[in-house]
Amino acid sequence: MYIQARKFLFLGLINIFFTNLILQISLLYLPIWFCTLLSQCINLLIGFYLYGKFVFKKNTKSLKKFFKYLIIAIFSWILNTSLIYILSILLGYSENLAAIIVIPILAIYSFLAQKYFVFKK
Repeated sequence: MYIQARKFLFLGLINIFFTNLILQISLLYLPIWFCTLLSQCINLLIGFYLYGKFVFKKNTKSLKKFFKYLIIAIFSWILNTSLIYILSILLGYSENLAAIIVIPILAIYSFLAQKYFVFKK
């Protein structure tokens, strides 16, 4: 599990860089719900392939696994949007800072959900 977690974190940094860059730029111009949805869709496509193939060593051509991953992504989007709203509207953080604060929470949730639900042995 330690090696998987390290690979997940490394590939996650690559994924986060691209998805968070898009999220940060889009938050300047668009509503939160749309920005997080866009970011999550990009994360979904990059993440399913990278994590499935290189972290969990599973077939990324499986439609069943993709739909499970999609379910995880939907919950992640809801969690992401909700936490950004809570941190920005209720606690007064900027939307951009709130989006950055949420990253570790989403990463832990995502790793565990993928390991034990999507790509389980």
